[in-house]
Amino acid sequence: MRVLALSGSLRPQSLNTLLLHEATHLAPEGMEIRLWEGLDDLPHFSPERDVEPPPPAVAELRAKISEADAVLVCTPEYIHTMPAVLKNLLEWVVSSGAWVDKPTAAWSASPSLEGGARAHGSLVHTLEVMSARVVTEASRCLTLAHSGLDEAGHLKDPVQVGRLQTALAALAAAQTP
Repeated sequence: MRVLALSGSLRPQSLNTLLLHEATHLAPEGMEIRLWEGLDDLPHFSPERDVEPPPPAVAELRAKISEADAVLVCTPEYIHTMPAVLKNLLEWVVSSGAWVDKPTAAWSASPSLEGGARAHGSLVHTLEVMSARVVTEASRCLTLAHSGLDEAGHLKDPVQVGRLQTALAALAAAQTP
């Protein structure tokens, strides 16, 4: 199973990007997770710019989503919602239909006690509007994420490790036949 991982943060050492890297180590057998790192290359979305052919970064993103069996999105929380760069990514994909009925896990990671729950809710809502198949059992909010990672970016808490392994197994089980 090929899973495309998308971080909603531009920061290379963001909690969300680190969590997606950690997911590559926690994935069940048969699941390959690949992180797309072109977020900063996407132009600002405007319907007038959504033409054929699309900008190269947009074409690449849409192709990666189409080729994936599932998508894993991890968002930080800015001002109680997902960041504008992630919303921009979603806006570029919606008209292509590439995400329609695609099994999707929505994650958030935050040093807060809520684990980015508001951003997570915003992300899930937007994905559902886009007709993605959000897999509830595969979706998670990681609370106090920064204190839960060691110097190498690996989760220290075995309970959190287990939660994420369970989430990834649920995403694998949701694969479209």
